[in-house]
Formats: sequence, structure tokens, C-alpha cells
Amino acid sequence: MKCVLIVSSGEMAEGASELHRMGYELELYPSTRDLSSLKDTREKESAAFIGREPCSAERSHVRSLRASFIQVLEDRRYAGNDLIIFGESDAVPMVASSRLEAALRKEMEEHPETDIFRLFHHAVWSPQGNPFESDELLFEDFKTGGTDSNTAYVWGTHAMVIPSCKRKKVIQVFADYRLPTDVALEAANSSGELNIRVARHNLFYQHERTKKRPACRIAACLASYRRLTDLQRQIWCMMDQSYENFHVFAAVKGIPETTYRKTVLPLFEHFIQEGRLTMRLFPNKNQLSNFLDTVRDLDISNYDLFAKIDDDDLYGRDYFKSVNDFHQHLPPEFSSYYCGFGQYLNARGGYPLCGNGFFSCFGPTMVFSRDVLEKLITCEQEPGRISEISPRLGHSGYGFTEDNLMHKLMIDTGSCNRIRYVQEMSLPMHLVIQTNNASVIRGGLVPGDFRGRNWRISTSRANAESLMEISHPQWYDIVRVFDGRACRFQRNDWADVLSLTDEEVTLKWDQWGTETFRRKEDGSFFLSGNGNQQHSPSSRKKKVAVLYISTGRYITFWKDFYAASKQYFLPGHDVRYFLFTDHDEVKTADDVTLVSKPFYPWPMETLRRFETFLSIEKELQEYDYIYFMNGTLLPVSPIGEEIFPNDRQGLAVTLHPGFYELPRSCYPYEKNGMSEARIPPGQGEYYVAGGFNGGKARDFLSMCRELAGAVKRDLDNGIIAVWHDESHINKYVIGRHPLVLGPEYLFPETLVFNRYHLMGLKHRVKILVKDKSLSKYGGHAWLRKQS
Repeated sequence: MKCVLIVSSGEMAEGASELHRMGYELELYPSTRDLSSLKDTREKESAAFIGREPCSAERSHVRSLRASFIQVLEDRRYAGNDLIIFGESDAVPMVASSRLEAALRKEMEEHPETDIFRLFHHAVWSPQGNPFESDELLFEDFKTGGTDSNTAYVWGTHAMVIPSCKRKKVIQVFADYRLPTDVALEAANSSGELNIRVARHNLFYQHERTKKRPACRIAACLASYRRLTDLQRQIWCMMDQSYENFHVFAAVKGIPETTYRKTVLPLFEHFIQEGRLTMRLFPNKNQLSNFLDTVRDLDISNYDLFAKIDDDDLYGRDYFKSVNDFHQHLPPEFSSYYCGFGQYLNARGGYPLCGNGFFSCFGPTMVFSRDVLEKLITCEQEPGRISEISPRLGHSGYGFTEDNLMHKLMIDTGSCNRIRYVQEMSLPMHLVIQTNNASVIRGGLVPGDFRGRNWRISTSRANAESLMEISHPQWYDIVRVFDGRACRFQRNDWADVLSLTDEEVTLKWDQWGTETFRRKEDGSFFLSGNGNQQHSPSSRKKKVAVLYISTGRYITFWKDFYAASKQYFLPGHDVRYFLFTDHDEVKTADDVTLVSKPFYPWPMETLRRFETFLSIEKELQEYDYIYFMNGTLLPVSPIGEEIFPNDRQGLAVTLHPGFYELPRSCYPYEKNGMSEARIPPGQGEYYVAGGFNGGKARDFLSMCRELAGAVKRDLDNGIIAVWHDESHINKYVIGRHPLVLGPEYLFPETLVFNRYHLMGLKHRVKILVKDKSLSKYGGHAWLRKQS
């Protein structure tokens, strides 16, 4: 049998010796750059088949291969010969020519309707799975599976037999479908345009090309926040990799510079001196910027690939070797990732346990080409251009979903899933994902105010979190600087940041004067003597009003709430509770003011609460802060001044636990255009709950006045917002940049929804939300007097 194999310039037939030894006649057919034969008339069908724009799947070398197959199939020299094997230069046979010819003649006689006989069952790069001498060479109908952006480029066109009378149909497919050659045939088979039969064994395999890319220079990009033990383990793991042509770039975050210098650098100084590791300390930023900090302002022009490494996972010793070997088969602009079955490490009874699962989150496995890295840099510097850079991306809210942003850019530029290669090579312990470690976001390592400000990608320095050790004549402490505010860890003293440079910071403390601190050589800061320093008196008590509505049967929750609040809510401050109720017989303590109000049937009780609060507006104006706490809340751990918004924020709101870490498309914003609470498409950064909010008295009362009016206008028009007061609050906070507290301040008693996102926060719960549906509380209907 004759094998006509397409070769590009500089290539050779990898299986030439095997072809001659097994009785095949080899002919090399030069590829063409003339693309005039490509019609691209089936673009819509192409897009529908792979689930994305065809241009993202078809590169220049793919178009050349399509045109080359058209040219070779039209060549009159091969007309009339049905038993020609058409393929690519990496095709290597596993069976003798005479044996294959006999099997094909039988197949053509029994199945004359067949357009293509594919001589391999699945993609392999080594002579594995070849038939025994006793095996009959059988074929079966090719059953097209579900195809999406993750399954392109998986089966090739390196060895096919196309009967002479069928070649015109195949040529038409290659000309019309704007897809890689293998995917084009698969699409045509799926639509019924072609009939393909496939060998049950691998009769040919793809040999690694002699003309291959040089070994890839890989940059391993590792950003680590707060987890020093994970960082140490990961760097030692990277330094033990079997592949040598790589360099680790580490960005350390979430620790003061003094601690970094004393405890981190000494551990890895020898790797830095050997030129294997670059490590630097940065402020904490949004997740995309944290990744880019690893290589920021460095000369990385000689690196081909950029691997995203998570500090808490376990990478096999041959991880980078497998990445390099896989990319030898890909064009230089392609990226890769691993999405498929793999190993997870969790714990049971405190003991490590390894189990199998599906890597639905493949962020730790991403390997970017330089093209993708450059697009990521542009997305960070110019977030407004994100939708222009990729039509799949319509906003800049990827501060904590950077993997989604990265993956879509990879698809646009070209990417492959490494799953089949890893399985084919039987790589031991390729990667193990740890599930018992708290992730940076879902595990609650970053505070709620940071999440709120960094939801969108931004390079603003105000959105970065810095830590510094400060030596004061009267104290020594760690100070966190974020959003123009500074906070001491030990005393919870707050200050405005008047100026901040790498060498100096000036703070105006809320409770005393202005102080300037200068940086010492070891990275810590000391009081410089500039400014108006005063002694730091004990923090002045704030007058705080807590508003609590407990009418009807909800009065059952008051006793437990009051006892828990006295223990945990703003200890050390002057807190007075305003109990709005229709139960005049309730016995109250001296710090409780009883406010009589009628019971409103649901949902008016919740919808008219702003009107209720304004009934004592004059008295509330005497307080520094006001907080509303829903009737089913129960404080369970200390709640301190971290809930006090600064002057610019004014208000404090809480992320809704039911929509925490979900995309904006899931938020139940009011859509009724007639409602005052309507939020137009494209607006809104997060979804807040109505159960716990407050802030400075003037700002809270201003919100109550505006929302009471909005609710009244809705009711006058016969409209009730979809989620009542909560819908109106979400509309109000747009553009106001309040202090955003995390779901730990409204943690559900029973995790019946979103539990995987919330479980990491369970150890730091501040306020519990009792589940009204439970029989021990009477249930929703009973509490609302509906039964």
C-alpha cells in the first residue's frame, strides 16, 4: 500500500524505516501555503460544533494543513487508487501492509457507504495498544461524542484511507468548515455529511517529531498570601523538579517586611544565589495582580511558558517535564491546562486521605503562552478594554475569578487540555489538589472590606493591603493599611492615612493626633518626630444604637439575642438597644428602650422597617453609630470596631451568604422597571443582605429617609420589590462604596445552600442566622402568624 504523507519544510517521515520494513510505499507530499481553496462557508456550523468562535480554534498552521489535504486529495496521480493512506509525517504503522490491505478490501466491500477509514482508535504517541498477530483488524462506526472547547485537537488526521470516489466530499468538508482538519471531519460525521469508520485498534500512531521545538524555558509563577508553611513546602517542591529549564518567581504577600526578612529570605537565600529563584514582597491585591506581581518589572523575554502555581497543592516531581514534553507538540502561541480526573488530598479524623475526583477547578494547572501573559498585563492596566481584548469577557469584575478570565483568554489564543497526554504517558502523581486547606478567597483569608474593594480588577494603590511593623515609644504593633485607613491589630485603633510611600507613612489617628513613621533598614517603621504627636489615650467609647424589631411571635428570639449581644457586640462601647415591639409586657434592662409599634403582616414588617426607624429619628441623632440587626440573628463571637465604617464609607453592609462568590448574573436584583429598587443590567458589584447593616448615624438615617420614601412610592403604585427592603438597599449602595462585611456576619445556621463556598468561613463566624424553617422555632408560617 502507498502512504502519502504531508510534510512541512524541514520535516521528515518519522516512521520511514517502519513503513519500508512493513511493506508500505512511502511518498512525501510537500505542504502548501496557498489558501485559495479554503471557502469557510460553514462558519456558523463550525462555531456551533465547538461552542466558540472558529477563529479561536484555527491557527495559520491549521489553515495550511486544510489546504494541503485538499491539494493532495485533488492530485490526479492518486485517482483510481482506493487503497492510498493519506496522513501526516508523524504517522508510524503498527501492522504490515498486506494485512491492512486485506482488512480494508473486506471493509470496502461490506461497507461501500464509508467515506473515510480512520486507521487509529485514539490519539497515541507511542506504539501502545497495537493488535496482536491473532487479532482480526476490525472497524466500527465512528460515534461522534460531545465536543466543546476542551476536546479539540484530540484525535488527529495522521493516517486515513479515503476511497477515490469519496474524496470530493471530503475535500468539500476541508474547504467549507473553518475548523482543524480532525474537528472538521468530526463535525461532518456528526451532521451526517460524512460516514466514518474507525479501527478498533491503533493501526498507526503519531511519533514524536524530529523537528520539534527547543526545550521550553518555563517561568513558575507562585503568589502566596499569609501561608508561610505552604510557601516553604512549595518552593522546596519546585526546587526538586526533574526538569531543569525553569525558574521560580515568587510574590510573597500578607506578612510585614521585617518578618519576611527574618524568617522567609534566610530559608531560600541559597536558591536565590544559585539563580533558580526570584522572591519579592508585595502588598496584597486582586488575584490577577497578585499573579502578575510574580514577574512584574522583570526581564522575562527569554521565557516561553508561564505556569500558574498554587502554593497549597502538591505537584509531582516530573510536572514541568510533562508540561514541556506536551508543548513540544503544540504551536508556540498555545497554552495548556489540566481538566479531568485526578487526585485530591483531604483529611478524615485528622489523618491525610487521598482520593480520586474531577478537577473542575483547573486554576493550579494553567500554563500560559507569552501571548496570553501579554493580554493579562493589558487587562490589568486597562480593565476597560477587557471586552475588546476578548468578546467572551463583558466586564472587569474578575478580581476574585481570575481563573475564568485567564481560561477565556487561553481559548481565544489557542489552548489544549493535557488530560489525554497525562493518561497516555501514565504519569505518576502529576498533581494532587488539597481540599483541607482554606483557600485565599473561599477560606476567608482576606477580610470582607478587601473583597468588596477588589471585586473588580484595578491597579489603584488604595485597593492594596499592606502590613507594617511600627515601633512607637508607647507601643509596638502590626498596622494594616487599606483603603486610606490604618488599623492596629492589638488595640483596634484606627487612623486616616494622610501619605504613604515606601519610606514613610503619616497617620492621623481617630482618637489622638497625627504621627509620621519612617522606615528602618530592617523594614520596620519608627516614630520620626514629625507631626503633632500626642499620647494615645484609651479609645473613647462610642455611643451605638442597635435597632431590633420583634413583633408578634418573633419576640421569642429577643431574650437570647440580647444576652449574646451583651457578651459579644462592641464590648467596651456604650450600646443601647431599641426594641420595637407590640408586646408591652416585655421586661427590659436599663440599656433597652422599648418602642411600641403595631404588628404588620408579612412582608410589610420588613418592607416598612425604614419608616419604623424614622419614628425615633430625633433620639437616634444623638448616637455615633446605628446598626439594625434582624430578629433571627445571634452574635456568637466578639464583634469589634472592624464594623465601624470610616467617614468616606459612612455605611456598613454585609455580603449575602446565599450569593457569596457567585457571578453577578446570579444576583436577584429587582428587574421591574417601575420599581424604585430596579438595578439596570451592568450595574451592581455584589449582593448584600438586609439582615445586618448600619454605620455612622447621619449616613444611616439618610439612607432610611431615602429608602422609606422609595418604598412608599412603590406601594402607592402597587409595587413590592422582589426582596423587599433588601432590594432597596442593594439599589442604594451602588456607587457609594460602603464598608462591605463578609458572610461571617450573617452565617446561616443550616448550610443548605452554597455550602462549599461558606464552609471555609465557619471557623470565623461572628453572627449566626437562625433557620426559621426549623420546627424548634415554629417555622416561617407560624412566626408570621400565617398559621
